[in-house]
Amino acid sequence: MSRRASIESVVLLAALALTLAACDGGQEPSAAMPDPADNASADNPAAASDASANALPLKKPSATDVPMPGATVVPTATVGHAGFGGVHFGMNRGDAESAASGVFDGTAQAAACEQVHRAGQADIVYLFRDGKLQRIDVRTPGVMAEGGGRVGMQADDIRTLYAGHLSEPQKASVPGGHDLKVAGQNGDGIIFETDADGKVTAFRAGVASALDGAGGCS
Repeated sequence: MSRRASIESVVLLAALALTLAACDGGQEPSAAMPDPADNASADNPAAASDASANALPLKKPSATDVPMPGATVVPTATVGHAGFGGVHFGMNRGDAESAASGVFDGTAQAAACEQVHRAGQADIVYLFRDGKLQRIDVRTPGVMAEGGGRVGMQADDIRTLYAGHLSEPQKASVPGGHDLKVAGQNGDGIIFETDADGKVTAFRAGVASALDGAGGCS
């Protein structure tokens, strides 16, 4: 082979090598090959720490998120056949105070009939007879009766809410008004009192004769 032919062969092989190298360089990385960025946090704890530092902080409670001392909080529990929240009919005064998380007014008299309330809640009266809670009277629209009734509703609203479970005793608690009674299975129940215009002015829930006696201890 002549010298010129040898040179041309070398040039041809070099050109072929460059072409193959260019083709290999244009290939995309294999899917099986891990991305170095995926292991950044494992290989470099400091980088992971920096990423956490740049994350948005959790919301801190503001002054408006926490009720102000002395603010009025309307209980979400309802007054019904069993009682009021954790306060159940049949409890003695001490247990009822613990369940209500507050002390009732007046000195306890186990053998007497007492009508007491918590400080700031004069419109919710607890009636004890012989030391046992037997009735709760409500005279505020801020507390709901079991089933949805409230002070301020009309008699027809109560009749609709408790349709099929309501009776109307002839003797009303308020002259000219109506008593709308939702009776339970064991002598317990709820009675809504309306005025002469048919507006609910109060309701009471309780057991036995304490429920039906409009005058409470009197």
